[in-house]
Amino acid sequence: MELTNEETTALYKIIKDYLENKPTGEEIHFDYYDNYEEFADNKTIKSILKKLIEKLSKKEKEEIDKDFLRKKYHPFNNEIDEKAYASIEKAFNQLRTIEIEYFNMESAEFRKRKIDIYYKSMKYIIGYCHLRKDIRKFRTSRIKSARLINTKYKIPEDFDKNKY
Repeated sequence: MELTNEETTALYKIIKDYLENKPTGEEIHFDYYDNYEEFADNKTIKSILKKLIEKLSKKEKEEIDKDFLRKKYHPFNNEIDEKAYASIEKAFNQLRTIEIEYFNMESAEFRKRKIDIYYKSMKYIIGYCHLRKDIRKFRTSRIKSARLINTKYKIPEDFDKNKY
């Protein structure tokens, strides 16, 4: 059976979306897509996905993957990585620099940033960004990972979170 490029792209998107939003459990049920009543296990789904990837051009796959990342880290999605947030809290409480992997919506890529956190909430952190050499505001929902660094810092006395 041969698929057209359009069919391959559509099928890849459906399976990728399903894998990223699937219910937990050994068996996967396709009722999620309304018209499917078949069952498939993860191994079968991943095998199909691998074959679809081979049919797509590298550029097509990258663009689809970037679209999925943009959806995952969209401003309306406020899901926070608990492990990353625990590191953020620890860094803030100990006034230690933290290295984060931060999602950039425009490029749809992650960039490493070293941050001295001056303010934190569940929604944002504000702090000195060593990459940009300036105080910046970061959405916590766009932080993929965070790890503490042994560098200590002090919050400037004139820092005002309301300016950011």
